[in-house]
Amino acid sequence: MGRPKSRYPTPGKRRRGRTWQVYWRAGARVFGLSLGPVGEDVAESRRLGVALALRTGEWPEWTAAAPAVRRYVALQQGAGSGDLLGNYAQHLRGEVSATWARTALGHLRELQGMVEAGLAAVTASDAQRFLDAILRTPGSNHPNGAARSVGTRNRALAACSRFFKWGVRTGALAGNPFAGLHQLREHPPEEIVYLTSEERDVVLEAARGLPAGVAVWLALWVGLRRGEVAQCQWAHVDLERGRLVVVKSKTGRRRTVPLAAPLAEFLAPLRPSTGSGRGGGRVVPWPAGQAQWEHRSRRALAALAAACPTVPAERIRWNVFRHTFGSLLAQAGVGLDKISAWMGNSPTVCRRHYAEFVPRDRRDDDIDLLGADVPGDR
Repeated sequence: MGRPKSRYPTPGKRRRGRTWQVYWRAGARVFGLSLGPVGEDVAESRRLGVALALRTGEWPEWTAAAPAVRRYVALQQGAGSGDLLGNYAQHLRGEVSATWARTALGHLRELQGMVEAGLAAVTASDAQRFLDAILRTPGSNHPNGAARSVGTRNRALAACSRFFKWGVRTGALAGNPFAGLHQLREHPPEEIVYLTSEERDVVLEAARGLPAGVAVWLALWVGLRRGEVAQCQWAHVDLERGRLVVVKSKTGRRRTVPLAAPLAEFLAPLRPSTGSGRGGGRVVPWPAGQAQWEHRSRRALAALAAACPTVPAERIRWNVFRHTFGSLLAQAGVGLDKISAWMGNSPTVCRRHYAEFVPRDRRDDDIDLLGADVPGDR
């Protein structure tokens, strides 16, 4: 009888020029560790250390950062961890819509097909290569061979990053290789669109009779972003002192915005009463899950557009409501620094967006000094 085949790879060593390398096979793949210009006795010692690690799974410290080791360990984990994507698909069913789940899983399967060792072995360079490839290859809905869009690339980034965050949280994956990558600008910088004060009043009146009308009032009177509207709780609203606290914003900074009298009057009968005197729960009755409240917010805008036909439907948008808050403040003569603090934007962004709305008598008086007689001039 022949000698029984070992279930563990047996590493070998080879010398190329002045550099030694330890290598081993796992299936059809060959993994190699470069040892540098060391002596043969050191190379043999390292080979024996790798042989022990292949059997015990406890790798020496000097191999911890080696990509070959990470790929091999990920390959072994993938072979014994079951269907990682299948587990994630079960998780997605309770988190997002079926359409978004299908799109996300499609991107992940495409990424899985690009990396032979599996999703657990994806590196940051693999992630970048995957996103770059999206912009070079046509999609199934592009019969004429046109490459996929920047929007598709951005959605793939969001889907993959969400998957790896889930994997890290559950312990199935070691890290998120998409963490350092950013979305690309899909469209040129937007033109600032805002409602006039008359249109704002029409929209506010129409929102009174809608289930999510309070979201519209918050966006128009406080300048909240859509995500900030969804996260706003009654504990953040102080009607007695006339202020609203935005605990978590896009910039990560906490800010306080004063409540206008019409908004305070609108919110007063809606606030739940509790024994402690501080209302609890969300101000807007949207679900906590991001996909669910995004869906609710779109439905709210559609209902609002139908309720006020005199306002163009393309201007019934959350970002338009926020810009309306900033632009109307600027037109009323409020300083841009104060608008910046209330909206949670940098002063540079506020100047770029709202400086043109500042009344001339608040902005351009100094130009009249040009050519004025200055004492001492000749």
